[in-house]
Order: sequence, then C-alpha cells, then structure tokens
Amino acid sequence: MVHTDIMLRLEPRGHIALLYDATFELIDIVTNYVQVGIDHNKSCVIYLPSRLAEESIDAFTEAGMDVYDLMMKGQLQLIPCNISGSASEPIDLPGSEELKQASEKAINAGYTGLRIMSCPVAITKDEWPVFLSHEKDVHQIIKDNGAILIRAFPLDALSSSQILDVLELYDEVMLKKQRRWSFISTHQDKHQNKDQTDDQCSEKLGLYSRILDRIWTGLWVIDKNDRVIFFNPGMEAISGLSAEQVFGNDLLDYVKDMAIDAGENFLSMFHTAKNTRKPITYDLLPFLNPEEGLLYQSGVLYPLFDSSGKYEGMVGTVEDITERKRSEEALLAAEEKYHLIFENSPLGIFHFDDKGTITHCNDMFLKIVGTARDKLIGFNMVTSIEDEKMAEAVQAVLSRQLGHYEGEYRSVISSKLTSIKADFSPNISPDGKLLGGIGIFEDITERKKAEEALKLDEFRLQALLELGQMNDASLKEIADFTQEEAVRLTQSKLGYLAFLNEEQTVFSMYSWSKSSWSKSAMEECNLADLNIDYPVVSIGLWGEAIRQRKPVITNDYDAPNPWKKGYPPKHVKITRHMNIPVFDGNRIVAVAGVGNKKTDYDEADVRQLTLLMAGMWRQVQRKRAEDSLKKYAEDLAKANEELSKVNEELKSLDRMKDEFLSNVSHEFKTPLTSIRGYSQLILDGTLGDINDQQKKAMDTVIRNSDRLRRLVDSLLYLSRAQVGRMSYYFEKLQLADIINNCINDLLLQAKNKGIILRTEMEDIPPVRADKDKLTDVLTNLIDNALKFTSEGGLVIVAARKIPNGVHIEVKDTGIGIPADHIPHLFQRFYQVDSSTSRRYGGTGLGLYISRTIVEAHGGNIWIESEEGMGTTVHVELPPWQE
Repeated sequence: MVHTDIMLRLEPRGHIALLYDATFELIDIVTNYVQVGIDHNKSCVIYLPSRLAEESIDAFTEAGMDVYDLMMKGQLQLIPCNISGSASEPIDLPGSEELKQASEKAINAGYTGLRIMSCPVAITKDEWPVFLSHEKDVHQIIKDNGAILIRAFPLDALSSSQILDVLELYDEVMLKKQRRWSFISTHQDKHQNKDQTDDQCSEKLGLYSRILDRIWTGLWVIDKNDRVIFFNPGMEAISGLSAEQVFGNDLLDYVKDMAIDAGENFLSMFHTAKNTRKPITYDLLPFLNPEEGLLYQSGVLYPLFDSSGKYEGMVGTVEDITERKRSEEALLAAEEKYHLIFENSPLGIFHFDDKGTITHCNDMFLKIVGTARDKLIGFNMVTSIEDEKMAEAVQAVLSRQLGHYEGEYRSVISSKLTSIKADFSPNISPDGKLLGGIGIFEDITERKKAEEALKLDEFRLQALLELGQMNDASLKEIADFTQEEAVRLTQSKLGYLAFLNEEQTVFSMYSWSKSSWSKSAMEECNLADLNIDYPVVSIGLWGEAIRQRKPVITNDYDAPNPWKKGYPPKHVKITRHMNIPVFDGNRIVAVAGVGNKKTDYDEADVRQLTLLMAGMWRQVQRKRAEDSLKKYAEDLAKANEELSKVNEELKSLDRMKDEFLSNVSHEFKTPLTSIRGYSQLILDGTLGDINDQQKKAMDTVIRNSDRLRRLVDSLLYLSRAQVGRMSYYFEKLQLADIINNCINDLLLQAKNKGIILRTEMEDIPPVRADKDKLTDVLTNLIDNALKFTSEGGLVIVAARKIPNGVHIEVKDTGIGIPADHIPHLFQRFYQVDSSTSRRYGGTGLGLYISRTIVEAHGGNIWIESEEGMGTTVHVELPPWQE
C-alpha cells in the first residue's frame, strides 16, 4: 500500500495528475486518497469503471472503512464512467457545473471539503484537444471551490507530447520514480519562470527546465546551428552522455555514431523536419549505445521558427522503449512458441468459450476424436456431449474448477471409440472474467494395451513360478495346468495341447482345457468318440502351425479357408482360433492352441502363449531329466557297489603284489650278493690266481650282477612310488660331496670306455635333499651319459648357484636324441630304441624315477639334446633354508 504521508500532502487545494503503470498501483492510491479524505471529514467522489469499483470496495473494506455506511451518509460516492473516449463515444467526465454543485453539496452537508478522483483516463489522439479544453475549465472550478481533483492517466496510453501537456496543465504531477511515489510541484516552477521572458527559446517552447529535469522523458533543445542548449537528465540516462559533455556541441556529432540505418534513420528524419518545418514523430527507431548495445527509441522532433519563419532551432523528446520492444518481441516469441507447441503437441488441445463451444483446436485433437475441423468448431460440449462423466468434467470448468476424465469415450460426431485421458482447466482473464476453458486429450489406447500386457505378463510370470514349483507333479498334471493357464492368459474359451512323435508325423491330443474359463464350451462338445492321435498330413487348419513352423491366427474361422477340412458335427463351434508350435531346438515337439476369444487374437496373445509353452517344455524336460538322473543315480549306486567290491579285490591284489615284489627282491638280492662277493674274491685273486680270460669273465659276472640289482631296485621303487609308500629323509647336504662320490664310483667305468669324466663346480650353497635318493639320480644320469658316449668322448658334471637354488648339468658328447623323442623320455618304460636288437640296454625306468625324485625335492628336471651332438640333462634344486 502507498504510505499515507504522500496523500496528506494533497490537503492544499489543487488540480493533480496521477501517472501510473499498473492497476494495483491505482487501487492503492485510491484507497489511501479516500482514507485520508474520510479522516479529514472530506466528501469523496470517485469516478471508476465497474470492475475497478468492485476491487476498490474490497480494498476500502480491508483498510478498515465501513464502505456502505459511508455511502449511505453521502460521504463516499462511487460513480461509473467510461475508460476511454473517441469521436463517436465522448469521454464521460464530470462537467464544470456538476463539480461546482458537488462541492456546494459537500459543504452544506457539513463536510470540510470535496475530494474527487477520476480514473483511469485513456484518451485517443483525436479527443485530446477536447479533453485539454475541458480540464482548463475544471481547473478553475477546483480552484474556486477549494476542492482537490486527481485525474489518473495510464502511462502506456500517453505520448511524449501529451506528457508535456500534462506537466503544463496540472498544479502537481504524482508519479513513481525509483520505486517510490513522488510529486512534481509544477505550479511553483511556473511561477518562478514567469520572469524569464528574456529567454527566447523558453518563451517559444513554454517549457520549464526544473519540471523537465524531473521527468523520465528525454528532452533536448538545439539552436539554429544545431548546438545543444538543453539536455535533461532523462536524455542523460537514455544516451549515456552528460549535459556537460554535449552543451555547445553539434547534436549530430553524437547521433552519427549511434543512428542505425533501418530504411529510415534519425539523421534523415532530422533533416526532413528541418526542411519541411513540420514535427516528425518516430517510433521503434534503433540506436546503438556503445555500453548497452542495441536500443529502441520513440520521440518527436519539433522545429522552431521565429515570427518571420526563420529557423531558430529544434526541440526533441525521446523515450527509451527498448524494454517495450523486448517485451513485445518476447511476447511474440512466446506466442510463436505456444503456437508451435500447440500445433505439434502429441496431445490433443482445444479451446472453448464460456458457453462450452469449441473455438479452436490442433490437428492431434481432430485425430483423436476422428472428426474434421469444420464439423468440430462450433460444437457445444455442454448441450451435445452424451457421456455423463465427460459432461461433468466440462461443467466443472465452467464453474471455475478443474475437470478430469478417463475412460472409453465415444465421439458424438464420428462415433469413434477411444481410450482417453482428458484434463480441463478454466481460462480466466486478469480481471477475473471467465473466458472459457482449455481441454487436453491424450489417446491412452496404447497405454491401456501396455498396462493390460503388463498385467498378463504378471499373470504369466506367476503361472511360470507355479509351474516351476510342480516338482512332484506328473507330466499329465504339468500339461493340464499349462493348458488352463494358456486359456486364461489369452482370455479364450477353450484350449488344447498336443505332442508330436519323434518323426513329427503323428499329432497326439494330450490335454483339453477344463477350467471355469472353458467349462461351458466343453459342455457343448458332445463328441461320442474323440480320437487322440491324428496323422499330421490329414490335419487341416490346426496342422498349419506344424507345416509352416510358425504361429497361425484365424480370427474369422467361418470364412472360407483352403486349409480347413471341417470338424465333426457335435464338435463345439469355433469362431476364432490360434495355435503355435513348441520347439526343442529345430524340432517341433508340441502344438498348443486356444480358441473363441471375444476379440481378435494378436501378436500379444502369440507372445503370451509362446513364452508359457516354452516354460512348460522346460519343466517337461526337467522332469524327464530328473527321471533319467534318478535312474542314472540308481545305476551308478549299483556300479559303485560293484566297483567297491572290485576295488577291495584290487587292494588285496596290490598287497599281494607288494609282498611278492618284496619277497622277489629279497630272494634276488640274497643270491646276487653272494654271487657278486665270491666273484669279486676270484677277480681279486684272493681264492687263487686266474688268467686274463678268467678275469674278463669275472668282470662280466660282476657287471651283470650290478645291472640285475639295479633292475630289481628300480622295479621295487616303481611299485612303492605308485602306491605312495615312498619315504624321504631330507637333510642339509653339500652337493659337491655327493657329486664327487658319484664321480669316484663311475670313474673306472669311464676309464675302461676311454671317456674323460670331470666336474666343473663353483662355490654352491647347501641343498635340502635325501642323500641316498639324490645319489641314485646323479648316478643314473652320469651312467646314462657314459652309456651313450663313445670312446674318446667327454662327460662333464657341472654345478652352479642360481637365484632360486642350485643348477646341475650332466653334459655329454654322445649320440644325442632325436627331437621327436625328447617329450617322451620321462615316461615309464620309454626307450628311444625299443627293438629287441637295440644296441643299448636298459629298462626305461631310470629317467622316470629320476624325475619323480627331483620333483619330490621341489625341483625341476629337463633335457636338451640334438642328434649327433650330445645331450645335456638339467636339474634344479631349491636351497637349504634354516
């Protein structure tokens, strides 16, 4: 609300002009004006249009005034008036005599004075001179009777020249500046300017600098040489130039840089006004402000001439209408955007008036209701709509409420039935008048289908869940349950399930639907003898799903069809039918069918039936798999029982074998020890001298005795290793000692073959090893190297330290090994030359046993060899760790 201190200043007599922007500002001023008048025992007469009078009464009441009591006493009068004037309809203003009588009446009634307010006044250009003449008469009446009159003017209805007229005519002008209401006391300014007749320009213009400095309209004055002699603050704000900058300078020097050629610019109009001696008005003229960019201005150019017609200068008024221009552009853009949205909306939109008659609609609305535009525009929804709920929704809008409708709506014009969601809202003008309403229609047919499909999907998932829990059910129970669910999900009246044989030649009816969904249909089927097996070649329409290997829909079963072969006379009548093949891989294993749905079958029904039957077949396969697995488990249990018996027998045989090997080993070693001992005594000459031939024979006996002993040890080791009875004693060993011992044991053998046997050992760390078994490994590897190396060859045993232990190499210059044999060398009993006439003997167990021992030590062994170039056996062992 406006502060009352402002209104208290109106107590002196006066003729006042009020310049306002918005209606709410006017209501605030009227309320406070009346409030102050009532407080000072004044009689208040307010001329208002009806709408504003209603709002003012509400505002008076909120301010605490008893409006009706004041009106009954005659202290407050609200008189209707026009809001504009034209040549054909004069302005309805209080006349001079009427004002005089009102003033006298107020005094006679005991009031101290009269307050009058007439608003709003919006006057056309043609009526403006008439209005000014009337106001001059009123001015004198107000002055003579000591009254106060406020005349309200909407700012957007006044031109610059009219604003100047207002400033010239009224005692005070009230306006809002920098968000605060203030006064321009023009009668003081005029009084001070009466003695300034020597100022030639001011006499001709009738303008007053102090007044013009206070208004927001820009105003400039130039002399005959185009030099600026007046530049008010309004111009400073609009141009960004100060008065000090421009005084005495050529106005056009500043305009040249700011004027934009838009077909007609300021410079051309300036010269036209100067040459034609006529005022020129311009509007929406673009200017370029260096700081603010593109601006738009409107104004008037008044050329000045003396009494002899000589050019004396020019006056210009300027208004910055950039915001108006931008608002208009924004409004236009908003209208275009709304039109674009309106016409391209996926929703049907339409407008109707306060009687319910459709006035405008977009193409989508026509599509939804299935009607042409010329038939729809002018359609009255209140009187013509037959759907009660839709009519209620429309009536709600006409009662200033929101309306809503959702359901199956049948158009009155086209009879099209559509699932619709509709929302209605009232269209109310800023002054509160109901203009009609806006309706928005959405075709929710697809959404309804989607919701129905989702619901059916939920039913199917529930059915599949129940199907998956039928663990103890028979195949017959599974098939019957699935068939009944198929009938329910497709909203059919009957259904069946048939299986095909392995050759896909016989169609065997397995299950007929018997639930409440199809009970009545099955009661109609009175076939005395129902075959369950049919050759596929003889089946008519129902067999097409098999022959075409895809779903087949027949929504008009009575229509002629070359695939149909008829059905028995007492068979239930079929109106619609759909069936699908059920696949196991590429093979058709079953056919599921449904019939007599109220509406047509479609792809959604195919999807439901296909997925359900796929779940059924998985359950059938699971059931069959469980039966097979159960049988397999029983057979396996029997086999395991028999195997257990056999295993016990094998264990017994294994123990017998171990005992046998142990006994054989003992029986072999005992005589071998004697044979070798006595042979060594004979060879040494202990038992008497023998000749060279006898020594040679004894040497052969000893050598073969050792060979036989090693064979027995290998077989015994192999037997123990296979049954996991091999034991190791690991200790900290110096590998050099073991290698030297093995070299010493085989040095004589190397010497006899003419082979050089030597070692190459670095300072190597101790290892964790079983002394006897590691000795067996190294002895076997060196013995192999000597065996396959010819006279004059070389065998080297090398050992060196590596980051993760010790690396041993047994290298020879022997015959080498073919590359394709190397991967097999560590297999049991494997020999490169396995013929009976082979040159080199052996059992094929040495390398196998060596690898077993090395791996038991946590090490690794491998062979590198090239035929004819010798062989290297590598052994890596981990170090001893404390």
